[in-house]
Amino acid sequence: MQFTSTKQTHSNPRPKLALIRRFRTTAIAATCFAATASWAQSDVRQGAALDYLQKDLANVQGLVWTGHLNPDTDSVGASLLAAHIYGGQPGVPGSINPESRFAIEQCDAVEPTPIDDFLGMTVGLVDFNQSTQLPPSIDPENIVALIDHHALGGSPVNLSEAISIEMRPWGSTATILADQAQMLGVELPASLSCIGMAAILSDTVNLTLPTTTDYDRHYVQELAQQAGIEDVDAFAENMLLAKSDLSALSAKDIVLLDYKDFVYGGKNVGIGVAETLTAQQLIDRRHELKAAIEAQKTASGLDHLVFAIVDTRDQKSYMLWGDDTDKDLVLAAFGGEIADDMLEAENVISRKRQIGPAIQKAVESR
Repeated sequence: MQFTSTKQTHSNPRPKLALIRRFRTTAIAATCFAATASWAQSDVRQGAALDYLQKDLANVQGLVWTGHLNPDTDSVGASLLAAHIYGGQPGVPGSINPESRFAIEQCDAVEPTPIDDFLGMTVGLVDFNQSTQLPPSIDPENIVALIDHHALGGSPVNLSEAISIEMRPWGSTATILADQAQMLGVELPASLSCIGMAAILSDTVNLTLPTTTDYDRHYVQELAQQAGIEDVDAFAENMLLAKSDLSALSAKDIVLLDYKDFVYGGKNVGIGVAETLTAQQLIDRRHELKAAIEAQKTASGLDHLVFAIVDTRDQKSYMLWGDDTDKDLVLAAFGGEIADDMLEAENVISRKRQIGPAIQKAVESR
């Protein structure tokens, strides 16, 4: 499949991005660097930190890189990139979704090994930091590194010792790893450049989400060039189409396909999303989905569970819930009026930047 890009490529982002305030937090042996100084100073610090991480992990035997429960394309791609950069093997704690499958096949990448039991394994975490999203068989004492782009939130992984942590407020974990590879002089093969590009496109919905940064834009173009992908928009459109075809899945599977647990104000809160170009297909199944939401909430013992049909074409979300308690929570979080047993939230498409924070604020203010 050939793709031709109409977007401008910047061969060197550093001069262009020099005026952008950059915040990088790197915790190395419990030392955090907040890199908001000049590029030269921050890059020296960052390079030293990454060099330390590379050397620190070089002799780790049996290292496995894995992402969160219910893996998405960013966690899958990040596990592949981290294993290539720092050594070890990529793994996934669950089934790969249709979008990730499409990306792996199109990129001719090797699928990470599915792992049901991490018992006794030395682990590096990518794309999450919350204990609620940690595969239950992972022993926190066996976690040696963490690379992520999410906020620490209410229930971070509890670590008994200081480890190497790299967290940046960028649009995807794959962007961070692409930057690390460049700074360390690690060449990415075409298949991994492609999967890295796909991961960024997935987590930023083709660079449209409010979480998107100039780093994401730059590395999409750079990775696409390395991978020989000529039309980035066409690749992203086909990924979204692969993600949108949920007709063969049950309502429960749809609710849990891109689902995460959080702790807000001492309450256990589940948030599921389905990003789709064909929102009406899921809207037509809303009563079936609402029944699945209520059943999952009861089965998991959650205080709240909210599900969003994210219409990536029209840039809006349709919020669904299972019971009146969660209906009231959705109203408090997003305002507006309920119509056809759902609430339409205009210009709300990001769980990380919009949906999650709005729900967290509503829970904590109750």
